[in-house]
Amino acid sequence: MKAAAGQKRIDLQCDITSNIEVYCDVKLIEQALINLLYNAIKYTPKDRQVMVGARKANKGDRISLYVEDKGIGIRLEDLGRIFEHFYRVDKGRSRAMGGTVSGLAIVRHIVEAHAEQVKVESRVGEGATFTIGLQLAS
Repeated sequence: MKAAAGQKRIDLQCDITSNIEVYCDVKLIEQALINLLYNAIKYTPKDRQVMVGARKANKGDRISLYVEDKGIGIRLEDLGRIFEHFYRVDKGRSRAMGGTVSGLAIVRHIVEAHAEQVKVESRVGEGATFTIGLQLAS
């Protein structure tokens, strides 16, 4: 990811406290975060920032993993469909940027396999934040 971010001069930041223990399939959650980071870098213009992090959720036994970008954002009318297989927010823009559009669907399936949800908040022109909630290990 650092190489892809470096090519676009994107400031890739990480705000994850070490030694966080959660109940999850580490490889699958890692893949979900990689997919989210890939999209964040792909849709963030040059010289902007992408952040990946973890923070305790309001309930003390949960943690939120997040990927936040300062990219192009997602229109409100598209937010409900972005996790569908092969859904393209903007067909022209997606083709121009290359790649497939299954990454977010895969993220959704991974997170749902953990009986959790992936949430997204976005404003066009300001970026998007994707959040995955997980149960902390006791």
